[in-house]
Amino acid sequence: MREQLKSLWLTQTIHLIESESGRFADQDINRQVKAMPTSLVNRIITRATILSKQNGLYSAQKVILRSIKISFCLLLLISIFLGGSLTFSALSQNPINLYWALLCLLGVHFITLIIWIGSFFFFSRFGGSLLIHCWLWIAQKLYQKKTVQQLVPAFITLFGSSIRWLLGFVLNLFWVVILCSALFVLLMLFSTQHYSFEWKTTLLSSDTIIKLTHYLGYVPSLFGFPIPNDDVIKLSEHALSEGDIRSSWAIWLLGVFICYGLAVRFLLMTFCGIAWIVSSRKIKLNLDDPDFQILSQQLQPLLTQMVDEDKLGEPKWQLPISQIEEGSGVYLVAVDVDESWNPPHDGHFYGFLNTREQRNAILDLLQLKPAYKVLIAIDTDRAPDRGVLNFVQQLMNKSQQSRIWFINQGKQLHNWQSLSLPLANPSWLDQDN
Repeated sequence: MREQLKSLWLTQTIHLIESESGRFADQDINRQVKAMPTSLVNRIITRATILSKQNGLYSAQKVILRSIKISFCLLLLISIFLGGSLTFSALSQNPINLYWALLCLLGVHFITLIIWIGSFFFFSRFGGSLLIHCWLWIAQKLYQKKTVQQLVPAFITLFGSSIRWLLGFVLNLFWVVILCSALFVLLMLFSTQHYSFEWKTTLLSSDTIIKLTHYLGYVPSLFGFPIPNDDVIKLSEHALSEGDIRSSWAIWLLGVFICYGLAVRFLLMTFCGIAWIVSSRKIKLNLDDPDFQILSQQLQPLLTQMVDEDKLGEPKWQLPISQIEEGSGVYLVAVDVDESWNPPHDGHFYGFLNTREQRNAILDLLQLKPAYKVLIAIDTDRAPDRGVLNFVQQLMNKSQQSRIWFINQGKQLHNWQSLSLPLANPSWLDQDN
């Protein structure tokens, strides 16, 4: 499967999970994606890929695809043995009953062909195949984790009716292998063994057998497989040992087998393969879906947002955006600190980060251009709650070097010290290392 289709599959799975269970914690991921200079579809796909790696979907998809490849190879080997067994069952007796041999060689082929065609109509909601219905049922039984369960429904939702062409290609490929194997064994046995041929019937007359032989042999005769003459057909009610008669029946049997068996499956395999290639190239996300519409608004490029804010003339920081673009890269920020606090007058102070909007804005800016050094001022009168610690960690992740500066000896100092955070004072910002 092409990488693009794998990514679309993961994206559809994430979409299905979020539609049923709510959005993932994706704020920082969205920030990473918004900083990428690419199209909206690629940003949505990248977000889904990152999320899938975090919750195990990416690995689960790999396991499923690996299992399918292994199963495919095993089924190809089994198909080779099945083809040989069809021929041996058809030629198990000598003389050979012609129509019984045809039934052995082509009976299962026609039955499965009818089932496959019927599944287009009766299992359309499962991608046009009984096998997809079985796959969905097995996936729900084997995988207890809900996120993994959603891979199969997402696959069906994304690929829709295109699945029938993929399955049609695979199923007919297996039958091509089976019938090729049967043909090879058939040619080998006809070339190395003496076989006589006869037809037996209780209800049908010899004239009916002659007509049936002509009907079945008409299409093969167009491709050079001659039909035995009427006298030979009539006399073959009892096995004849003449070499020409044996040869004519063997060629007729090969012609009927190739035209109504191998050729049919090969044409169907080719048609389904071409239809799958064409339809798979048209598969894309439904961006008109309301959830994708909301997501597209949240994944607008960061650079565009920064330009828009600059045009509004509403600076929120003590350092202008242009300074970040010039790449000074050394900042002092105050997190959860009262704005009455006086920072050092050394030109590094970036601003107070106390509100959600302020915190999101600096994370967006640092996502576009990660800092070289960030010193985070902390008021130790405030408790180190989970929200503040999570934000501090995000700031550290967006800078090459980061330190914590306790601006006072507050009542929560012991709790802060127990976290074993890397500490420094403002002079650290001016050091070369």
